[in-house]
Amino acid sequence: MILAPRYLPRLAATIGLFTRYGLAEFAKQQGLQGIAPEPGEEDSEGPSPEKACAFRKRLVELGPAYIKLGQVLSTRPDLLPPVYITELEKLQDDVGEIAFEEVERIIEEELQGRISKLFSEFSEEPLGSASLGQVHAAALRDGRSVVVKVQRPHIRAALADDVAYFHQLAQFLTAHTEAGARIDMVGIIQQLERALADELDYRIEARNAATFRRSLSEFPRILIPKVIEAYTTERVLTTERIRGTKMAEVSPLVRIEHDFHPVADELTRAYLKQITIDGHFHADPHPGNVFVVMPQDQNPWTPSEVKALNRRQIPRTAVTPLARIERQAQEDAAPQPDDMDVKLALIDFGMTARLSTALREQVVKLLMDIADNRGDDAAAVLVEIGEQLPGFDRADYISAIAALMARNYDLAVGEMQTGKVLYELIDISYQRSLRLPAELTLLAKTLFNLDGVTRAIDPTYSPIPTIREYGNEIASERAKRDLNPRRLFQLATAGGDLLMALPHRLDLITERLAANELEAKIQIPQLLEVMTGMQKVANRIFSGLVVGALIVASAMLMPYRRSLGTAGFVLSGILGLWMVLNILWTDRRAAKKAKLTS
Repeated sequence: MILAPRYLPRLAATIGLFTRYGLAEFAKQQGLQGIAPEPGEEDSEGPSPEKACAFRKRLVELGPAYIKLGQVLSTRPDLLPPVYITELEKLQDDVGEIAFEEVERIIEEELQGRISKLFSEFSEEPLGSASLGQVHAAALRDGRSVVVKVQRPHIRAALADDVAYFHQLAQFLTAHTEAGARIDMVGIIQQLERALADELDYRIEARNAATFRRSLSEFPRILIPKVIEAYTTERVLTTERIRGTKMAEVSPLVRIEHDFHPVADELTRAYLKQITIDGHFHADPHPGNVFVVMPQDQNPWTPSEVKALNRRQIPRTAVTPLARIERQAQEDAAPQPDDMDVKLALIDFGMTARLSTALREQVVKLLMDIADNRGDDAAAVLVEIGEQLPGFDRADYISAIAALMARNYDLAVGEMQTGKVLYELIDISYQRSLRLPAELTLLAKTLFNLDGVTRAIDPTYSPIPTIREYGNEIASERAKRDLNPRRLFQLATAGGDLLMALPHRLDLITERLAANELEAKIQIPQLLEVMTGMQKVANRIFSGLVVGALIVASAMLMPYRRSLGTAGFVLSGILGLWMVLNILWTDRRAAKKAKLTS
């Protein structure tokens, strides 16, 4: 795979990100040293706050796709030094502002009306600016406080070009670097492309928010703002306004006065439900998207509060799809607990992920194995999920996973981080030639962010007991489902069909055996490579025999036909030299290819 010429300057800029700014060691660890230039003297000093700040500013200069890359790296302390993590966290809600004139133009163009007519109040100062959009506070004509998110102008064309480049870059790195040979880079870029496509259509984000509000309605301490459907289009999203506090800004006195443990536990349960039961989870729970809602704050109602406090005898008719989802959320809502105190609000549902049914089953097993420190079982699940590359050693891999689990066995309450452990499992798999699906990396990012959020809420909270308890509940529910009369009837029907068909199938097998028509298909792994190697050896032996015969014939001709004998020696020399050079070239290329894939 060769990059298109127009992408070569961008390749140099991308590689330069990780070979300058004090990150040469990162480039080496990720297998980029083969295509990256050697670090200069300015990189020999290593990481520093100044270089971290320059790195963040360079990402902003390169565009929204690189800002997204920085946001992902801000959740990977296993890859980058702490000073870079701190700097990159500023990308979560602090990117360059959009001019208000542009905001006004987009809103009036999308909602087909003047801002002064659509809203009773609209703040020109943004509440926050992100890589793809900007958020403003406003109030509807009926007095409801809302936030309006407006998409950055011309963002689609810029992202389309970035994604096309990243596709080619992924294929290039897969072909030319150790990291690319072991990581499903093409799958990761495809996942990024789907996520960006969803984030660029605010109608999808609106539906995601409504869906999560319904699916999490059984958790009364989780608040998801309701979407204002009439004020939402492809490039404008309007939701109820959340008045909360960032977790880092919650004072020690407030932590003493209020019990934060129940809300941390409920948030963990909510995400476990999304991952293990729904198979559709909010993949971006970083601190900028989670707010602490205190009892005295004026905020929208959760579905549980709507159900408890709404005295309307005859409910309004739900006409639109989002209205029907909201109606279902209120019907499914759990009753409010008596000890209701602090709540958590989740926002920004542009980045979500889905797990297939088969992968979901494996993830449940993996989480249970992590919670119970079963290293061998966790390794077996990962081997089943992943793709074994040349050089994979199952015994060595299981030993490495077991050693990782053993290191985490004696950690104190609050120290065990499920997301970090999953990242380490992925890293061990990468180092030992087991390629895991891209979805698992996004799941690790989600769980790592979730660990950070729950630790910020309650530093003593450990998710492990909750994972064990929730896993037991899933197993119990599955057993009940599998043993219900309908399921038993299905099993009995399937078994009866098998017994009915079995005599006929045995008759077909014996009939073909008697007629000498029974065939067996055997597949031998890497047989093609063995045959190719044997053919290469045979070709070299044959070529050597031809050259040897020419030399002998030329020697015999020398006394009688000196010119003809000399020509034979010259031809033999040329053929012999060509054979040696060809052997050296092909063997060197094969060795280089084997090194990249090992």
